[in-house]
Amino acid sequence: MALSMIGIVIGIVFLIYFVMKGWPLMITGALAAMIVALFGGINVITGYLETYMGGVGGFLIGQIPIFLWGAIFGECYGITGGAKSLARFVARIFKGSNDRLSPLVTIVIVFIAGLLLSYGGVSAIVLMFVMAPLTLELCRESRIPQYMAPGMILGCIATAALSMPGSPQVQNVMSTSAVGVSSMAAAVPGFIAGIIILILNVVYLNYAAKKEIAKGNVYDLSAEAAFEESGNEGLPHPLVALIPMVIVFVLYNAVGINVNFALMVGIIAAVILMWKGFQNLDTFLKCMGNACTNAAIVSCGAAAVAGFGSVVAVTPAFAGLTEILAGFKGNPLVVAMIAMMIMTLVGGSGPAGLGVGLPVFTPLAQSMGVSMNAFARVSAFCAITFDTLPTNAGFIAATEICKVQAKKSYKYVGICTVINTTIGTVILCLLCILMPNL
Repeated sequence: MALSMIGIVIGIVFLIYFVMKGWPLMITGALAAMIVALFGGINVITGYLETYMGGVGGFLIGQIPIFLWGAIFGECYGITGGAKSLARFVARIFKGSNDRLSPLVTIVIVFIAGLLLSYGGVSAIVLMFVMAPLTLELCRESRIPQYMAPGMILGCIATAALSMPGSPQVQNVMSTSAVGVSSMAAAVPGFIAGIIILILNVVYLNYAAKKEIAKGNVYDLSAEAAFEESGNEGLPHPLVALIPMVIVFVLYNAVGINVNFALMVGIIAAVILMWKGFQNLDTFLKCMGNACTNAAIVSCGAAAVAGFGSVVAVTPAFAGLTEILAGFKGNPLVVAMIAMMIMTLVGGSGPAGLGVGLPVFTPLAQSMGVSMNAFARVSAFCAITFDTLPTNAGFIAATEICKVQAKKSYKYVGICTVINTTIGTVILCLLCILMPNL
């Protein structure tokens, strides 16, 4: 088992290092998976062709429709000027008599929009496609450099929005349903910890943005000048641009239509309402082609990480790790928190860590007298800590959508989605220990 664990560590380090160096994920993911298989005593050929590719295929089957329709929806807003129109409208409201939107207001706008949509049930992948054009336009207005956009987007939709009480996202749903408690379990500590994470992220991003701007690292100045001088001619009215988003939100959350079909209806509405922005049929077809290409690139990169996680999950070390964690001594809720964090790290994603850790540690925590409400909430928060390493599918997708380099963007993503979420999770654990009845 020791050799297998060494292989997992080497595989994760290998994957992170070469992703940050700009290597394609389909190559680095496969090589890292073969390293894990070799050290884990798994036939490398079988590990690659069956386990790894099975994980890749399973991810694509389940997720590529969302990537595709989300990409088309986002591309429609980019090419028609719908995102620019909404961004300018919001900027005018918050800017008031000032000449320019401030970095803090820009970040707050992004966080409010992301939190509301995420809490409304729109998946994080879809939200990235929808929010990226708006975020980039707001960054341009406030001069925040483009490479900070993934940190702003994921700092909201990939943190507290996934795990706070009542959230319809998978981290909260998995944790509470598996344990058998309400989705509002440990509501007071959960909301307090979630708000702390959001505040930490806003404060940090505002500080970082001001620091970058002071050093002269701003959104492309020539593009900004054109943006300022171009006026609103040719842009759809902001209320018109808002309609397709509202349609998708209502169909998905209120009516309960599958998100892919809700997006299809939203795309049709966007094409009809903002057709003038496409100018002609050739531009429309180019928009569709670009969206399909972007969806293929992003989904394949994310699938490579999923395939790597599939190989890790069948190693002896992954199975043996649960037994080691179960033997830890100390406050049972603290032990559970550490265990679920490690499961998230090794599994490569929050849902993977929950899928492996909850069946093992739920009965153990119950036998030790841990409040199931507290355990469920802590587990949900653990799933947003070490899942957003540089190999995270969401991070890779965000950098591809925003067209920025991973090595320049990850600092902001990492501090918001790993360091600050870990701080919030520890605070949550302490609050649940001190206030067990909340």
